[in-house]
Amino acid sequence: MTKRTIYDILKREHEEVSELFHELEEAEGAEALALYSQLKLKLVPHAKAEEAVVYPRFLQESQAVDITREGIEEHKQVDHLLAELDGTSTDAENWTAKIKVLADMVGHHVDEEELQMFPLAQQSLSERDAAQLADAYERERDAWIEHMKAAEQRRTAAA
Repeated sequence: MTKRTIYDILKREHEEVSELFHELEEAEGAEALALYSQLKLKLVPHAKAEEAVVYPRFLQESQAVDITREGIEEHKQVDHLLAELDGTSTDAENWTAKIKVLADMVGHHVDEEELQMFPLAQQSLSERDAAQLADAYERERDAWIEHMKAAEQRRTAAA
């Protein structure tokens, strides 16, 4: 039996985020805010773990360097838009537009990862390396999830 790899995990998470975007684009008010919170809890730890674990490893593979650097820059743009959304009411006239732009940005990023970055990395990373990367990624992602949940609990308690 083959062990799951980093590619399997990231693709599954990409699908989960895509589904949340579809739900969010149709939602309004409190439902939109709840879905946005779920989206952030998927998106942010995913991105932070990629940046801490996956991308540094992919940068060691010469054929994947350029597309990985592009991915890092795309993460920065997503962070910027998330910060804007954090300060925007779901009732604001530009809320839906910002969500759609975010969905487009993330969709483009996912396509590049899955269609370009992953195949390039797979050329030089062994299946064992990809499985070890998966383990390290999951530890980092889970730590970010716990960090975000704790921060939310502190914020709610202070309110």
